[in-house]
Amino acid sequence: MGLARQLVLKEAAHMSIIKKLIALVLLLFLFNIFFKTPISVANAPKILHIASYHQEFSWTNHINQGIQTGLKNTPHEYKVFYMDTKRKSSSEDIEAAAKKAKRIIKEWKPDIVITSDDNATSHIAAKYDPKSNIKYVFTGVNNEPSSYNAPNSHVTGVLERIRARDSVAFLNLLKKDSHNIVILTDNSPSSLLISHQLEEDLLKEKVNILASYSTNSFENWKEVVNKYQSGADAFFVILYHTLKDGKGNHVPYKIAMKWTTSNSKIPEIGFWPFVANGGGLGSVSVEPFEQGYQAARIAKKILNGADPAKIKPRPTLKRKMYVNAQRAKDLNIVISDKLKPVATIIK
Repeated sequence: MGLARQLVLKEAAHMSIIKKLIALVLLLFLFNIFFKTPISVANAPKILHIASYHQEFSWTNHINQGIQTGLKNTPHEYKVFYMDTKRKSSSEDIEAAAKKAKRIIKEWKPDIVITSDDNATSHIAAKYDPKSNIKYVFTGVNNEPSSYNAPNSHVTGVLERIRARDSVAFLNLLKKDSHNIVILTDNSPSSLLISHQLEEDLLKEKVNILASYSTNSFENWKEVVNKYQSGADAFFVILYHTLKDGKGNHVPYKIAMKWTTSNSKIPEIGFWPFVANGGGLGSVSVEPFEQGYQAARIAKKILNGADPAKIKPRPTLKRKMYVNAQRAKDLNIVISDKLKPVATIIK
């Protein structure tokens, strides 16, 4: 065979190999487009978010957004289970939701479980299997981490802490010389923890706590609101999501706040955006997005080999102020120029 002929055959064989490689690359590219599953995500870690409350609840929704944003550049599979323990708040309902969550953990076998708020944390993260490789990251927790034996080799997370001093200062920017406070909340586990913390912190401020009420009865709630229409400067409203009417039916939190603002001339100061968004005067809010985002950062550290026992639970520091302009108008309150540039004004 001539030399020229050999060179032609070798070149043809070489081109054939190149064409096959191009075809393979093209096939993989098309597979990636049509099936929307990056090859790099194969065997990606599984992250399960167990939320104490329901999907439509704004606090839970923003925590979920924060988690997903924090995990954005990390290959992973992600699922959420909502325990719905605000609308279904009996001990039997909570236990039933916890059993479902545990069943999902057993079947899906996640690498990390993120529990948001105390109900999910106390029933899931705090009851981890020490023989399991699953790690737990809590967020939105009002209880002390020591109550969950955290941090330990399986559990750590993010704390949620309100700031009484900020709320007192905020109130006085809206209504000067406000000293007489009534604390009002439902009777959920989270509410009681927050109420206790708030009472302790308010003792350090120049205010007078006229009373502190926790109730799951909407009728009792109404009685308290009516009782303090004279004498109180403000209601510090914590949560009102587990209230029930006289027939034992759950009262949606928006309806509870609507009744309150329609029947009261005393300002409502809350600690989450939904108070002002729902018609209350204002809130100095812990940011739920940040709660979720920081939980995701801890999860990523653990995936990279960090020991949860060496990650100290800390509260998030970001706060945001909200003022409801219509409620301020109804109460003849002028929003000060000091607040306008730094607060979100809800119109």
